[in-house]
Amino acid sequence: MRDARFILPGVRAALDGKAPADHSHSLDDVTGLSTALDGKAAIIHSHALADLPVANLGESDPAKLVRADDPRLSAGSGAGGLAAQRNLVVNGCARVSHRPAAPLAATWQPGEVDLWRVRADGSPSAGTVKRATGVFTLSPSGAACLVQGATLGSGGAIHWRLRLEAADALRLRHSSAVLSARAYHDCGRDVGWTLTLAHAGAPDSFSSVSTIATTTITVPHDSNTDLVLAVPDMGACETGLQITVTAACGAVSGRWFYLGAVQLEAGSTATDFDLRPSALETALVHRQLRPIATAFGRANSGTNIQLTVNHPGMRAAPAYQVTGALTITDMVTANYTQASAGIGSIHERTADGGRFDVSGFSGLTSGTPVVLTSLGGRLLASAEL
Repeated sequence: MRDARFILPGVRAALDGKAPADHSHSLDDVTGLSTALDGKAAIIHSHALADLPVANLGESDPAKLVRADDPRLSAGSGAGGLAAQRNLVVNGCARVSHRPAAPLAATWQPGEVDLWRVRADGSPSAGTVKRATGVFTLSPSGAACLVQGATLGSGGAIHWRLRLEAADALRLRHSSAVLSARAYHDCGRDVGWTLTLAHAGAPDSFSSVSTIATTTITVPHDSNTDLVLAVPDMGACETGLQITVTAACGAVSGRWFYLGAVQLEAGSTATDFDLRPSALETALVHRQLRPIATAFGRANSGTNIQLTVNHPGMRAAPAYQVTGALTITDMVTANYTQASAGIGSIHERTADGGRFDVSGFSGLTSGTPVVLTSLGGRLLASAEL
């Protein structure tokens, strides 16, 4: 290729002497700039986080940066967590119910609120464990686990219990966490409510538990009250978690106790209750407790049938329970109802389905196909902790 100087005659002559082929500028060549910049910043400098306008956790300010550990970014459940996963407690909203109300007893009993258990000290002689609705001043969900009309003797106390499986508890291993809830009673005096967090002795096995942390909060008469327990380090909690709440009321007659908005989340500060969509909460409950809407079988005698059921994706192989006497139909001539509620022999069961006997019928024809109906009690598959 020919040199461009010979292609464009006159250009070289016009530029000759204007500037050397190789040249540079120093800061001092720009008059006044060195003085103007002097002292403004060191040639090598850095900033500390404290020099920047950083918002406090949970603070919203358009002129400030959001911290990387702000729970609004991680949803309080670790990196990349979803807002709908902030609360590790399944059915802490108390909205999902598959069982009827139950009498208050001295041993742990299920009531209308799925996955919750309730018991009482003080030789309970009256009381019902049920689900309250429409209590929006107590809980954002409008629902709570209610012990209604409790009558207890000396040393009376109401206890609520919820458990988290190991797969979920793992998210809090050696992390800070905070347990929160809302409480109400009408005992006519202050009552101490105690929150306790414990971990299971073995994965998903609560035959023994070890306390992680506990605190007691005074709840006045006729007052919705926040209950909060902050735990700096949950330790090796990956075996599963147990939450208990106790209202040490003493001797009472016909008193009401509400507990709602139970939430366990990562972090050191309790946040607003994570009210998940009802369909999502129900799906989470169904991992542990599943209603069986359809079951098919065959009569193998005049009084007994075998049913095959499906419940894919449960936490473990479940126990089968009924909420009342079951009703079946032969789809041709009649419906048949058990004389008393119950399940017979279990032939096989897995987390996805099973087969078992149901007895107590009369008038069946052996070999006739039968179908479970919704006219009687409800059949439940329970893998509750």
